[in-house]
Parts: sequence; structure tokens; C-alpha cells
Amino acid sequence: MDSRYLETLRKELKKFEDSIFSGEDIDHKKFFILKKDLIDNREHCKDLLELYSMLESTIDKIQTDKMNKRLNILTIWSTLFLPLSFFTGLFGMNFNDIPFLNSHYGFWVFVLLSVLTVGWLGYYFKVKKWF
Repeated sequence: MDSRYLETLRKELKKFEDSIFSGEDIDHKKFFILKKDLIDNREHCKDLLELYSMLESTIDKIQTDKMNKRLNILTIWSTLFLPLSFFTGLFGMNFNDIPFLNSHYGFWVFVLLSVLTVGWLGYYFKVKKWF
């Protein structure tokens, strides 16, 4: 293997490493082309192939962390709106035995109950450091 080609592979891998650790997005197509080149020349560049494997696992971890943060936010929003959906369904039923339904203040009791529930859940999530 030509030492210039090996040096080129080393420089490309270093660029990807710098991009990954600085938080920049990388071109995945070029990244996997580099993997193919490293695998094709593995007898000459085993150390580079090991570094590539470590970078690949780092990329996977970063993507998994991003997805977990998004799912955490989705779960929090779902948890906030679940009781509101329940209250709406309960107060929207077609019978007259619900407390405060026929009262002049029934609507405001419903609004207060909804706001207190969301406020309490927000406080709970803040105390548990979920956001």
C-alpha cells in the first residue's frame, strides 16, 4: 500500500474525528466510504480501523442520546395532556350527575381543576429534574 494513500486515509479519519467531537454533522456517505477503504486495506491500517470503529460507536451513542431526549419531551407532553383529556371526557358526558355541571361556576371549576393539574405535574417534573 502506498504511504501517501495511507496518510490520506489518516487525514480523512482525523477530519471526521474532529467533526464528531466538535458536535458538527458529518456526511454519512463519505464516512461509510472511508470504512470500505479501511476494510479493503485492513492489513496496512489496523489502528485506523480500530479508531474508525470507536468513532462509529460514538456516532451511534450521540444519535441514541438525541432520540432519548426527544422521547423524554414527548413523554412529558403526553403526561401533561392525559389528565386534561380525561377531564374533558368526564365533563363532556351526557348526564346530569356530575358535580358543578349545572352550576353557574361549573366552567370555572373545570378550568381551575385543569390548571391546577397541569401546574402540579409541571412542579413534579421540575422537582424530579425531568426538564
